[in-house]
Amino acid sequence: MNYRKIVPSFLIKNINHLRQFFLWYKQGFLRNAPQLIKQNIFLKYGISNAQWVETGTFFGDTTDFLIKNFPKVYSIEPSKYLFNYVFKRFKSKKNVILFNNVSEKILPELLPSLSGDINFWLDGHYSSGITFKGDQDCPIRDELNQIGNNLEKFNKILILIDDIRCFMPSNEFKEYPSINDLVDWSRENRFNWIIEHDIFIMYNFDFK
Repeated sequence: MNYRKIVPSFLIKNINHLRQFFLWYKQGFLRNAPQLIKQNIFLKYGISNAQWVETGTFFGDTTDFLIKNFPKVYSIEPSKYLFNYVFKRFKSKKNVILFNNVSEKILPELLPSLSGDINFWLDGHYSSGITFKGDQDCPIRDELNQIGNNLEKFNKILILIDDIRCFMPSNEFKEYPSINDLVDWSRENRFNWIIEHDIFIMYNFDFK
């Protein structure tokens, strides 16, 4: 029997949320935060009515949330398989633009064309499984360099970097920068920073 045909979709969604929370609890709240937690971070820190630039679309769950709550989303996914999936998923959505390439190639062309307030969700680093593995496991340095090259084009800026646990020295992926590197970038560019639920958060404005 296909229970999805008789169980309301909202109930299935809530059951999935509970399953994610239970796994997170079993891992001591030290692993990747459940999607609902991330969504709360987006709403808590995200600049209202501002555009988002996302690296690492994956299956588009974050993208879907952002396009429902913010005016414009630019999302970069280098995997052809995942790009084809999200392209079909969002083909009817008018406020999202998808790119199929690595962020190191897209951001230098994209960022100079944008202005105003902006939010960044940087989640395009390799973390095993079907996540994309390019010339480097983690393009965060290049992504931050490109943001740094275009700071004068923007007003308020929020930068969220996912999977901050992977930036520890014990991480198996050696190409990740250290948390100290992220802190140094924040200080050099006059950003405030905090860490919340496996997410490194940088911003250049005062929250009210």
